Amino acid sequence: MILFGVYSVSTEAQAYPLSKAPPQSAESAPVKDTRSNTRENKKTQNYNDTSSSGPLSPGTHNLSIGIGQTFLLGDLGNRYENALGMDLNYTYGVSDLFSFETDFGYSSHSGSSGQFSASHLTVGVRTNLVYFDQLVPYFDAGVGFYRPSYTYPGYTLNGLLFGIQMGGGVDLLISKNLFFGPSLTYNNMFTSTKTGSDNLQHELGGAFISFLVHVGMTF
Repeated sequence: MILFGVYSVSTEAQAYPLSKAPPQSAESAPVKDTRSNTRENKKTQNYNDTSSSGPLSPGTHNLSIGIGQTFLLGDLGNRYENALGMDLNYTYGVSDLFSFETDFGYSSHSGSSGQFSASHLTVGVRTNLVYFDQLVPYFDAGVGFYRPSYTYPGYTLNGLLFGIQMGGGVDLLISKNLFFGPSLTYNNMFTSTKTGSDNLQHELGGAFISFLVHVGMTF
């Protein structure tokens, strides 16, 4: 017995053989989740882009107050005691690497033969060595003017001297507006001869080291 039948073949089946899967429609195609990649890209960008925000970044103004110990060196250290000192520091961020810096400091020391005090105003350049997480170690150097003052029994001696300043430290960036950290700075007042209140010539000058802890803000 011979059977005859009618078979219908769709055009889609003819166009795409069994070895290849038919194309998926827009509704059935899986949607790729790009949210994790976007978050990762933003995280990487914020970590690497140190100039976008934060203390000491380009174009920022940074003001800090420091307090700590001032160690007198040489003849000053033999005649007077070490004492607390303080300074006011202003830094303008020029780039991620360099900053313009101004520093004003003061300390007062007592001794067996009288009183000694020194104030200074210096300008210089700060170099940020590396950005490691939220830590920024740096080196700075500058020049400026120093005003040492001596008070002896019967007369006083003071004058304006030229000097240099160099040192370094580490800043911890707490937030976009706050930072703090220690610094160690060497100051050298060039020796000069000045006339005291007793109308006699005396030498003044010397060197000292300041170890201070700064707390600052960015605006």
